[in-house]
Amino acid sequence: MEGTEQRARILAAALDLIADRGLDGMTMRQLAAACDLNIATLYHYVPGKADLIAAIVDERRYDQGLRDLDLPIDPSLPPGPRLVALLTHVARSARGELRIWRLLIGEGLRGEPVARAEATRLSAALTAAVDSWLAKLFPEVAPARRHDVSSVVTGQLLAGFLDELLLDRGGDRLAARAEATAAAVFPSSS
Repeated sequence: MEGTEQRARILAAALDLIADRGLDGMTMRQLAAACDLNIATLYHYVPGKADLIAAIVDERRYDQGLRDLDLPIDPSLPPGPRLVALLTHVARSARGELRIWRLLIGEGLRGEPVARAEATRLSAALTAAVDSWLAKLFPEVAPARRHDVSSVVTGQLLAGFLDELLLDRGGDRLAARAEATAAAVFPSSS
């Protein structure tokens, strides 16, 4: 198996183990066993347990993914429905990555500094992406107001992730959250 494939397999197994047991509850020996590797080979690919969270997040290239996210939003829609379409699309696109958020939130709450740093970095990347999406999709929003709108949209996306992660009800509330956000941001066009 090629080195990059082996590393990806190790990181996928690490995500599964950490999601099930937490970083403190997982051992490198368990990870080696899950990957059918000896411990020395495992350490060739991953320097240590503390490096796993950052490696898992880095491997997925979220920063680039957010910048390159395809936004099939009809620009002719009024601003409110356009914002609903954006929020819905981004939330649905992010559903496949809820395990990463669960890992970062869980480990961050346990005080794991790498998890907190990665969550902070991903949150900043999301904020930058939202700023870019708003500039592209909502030219009618004045640049002076764009920061406020971006804060609301980013906050609602993060709240939606938490709804799904903690309360397991994000799918039921996605449309309602998107509609309420659009009504608050663009009250005359929703």
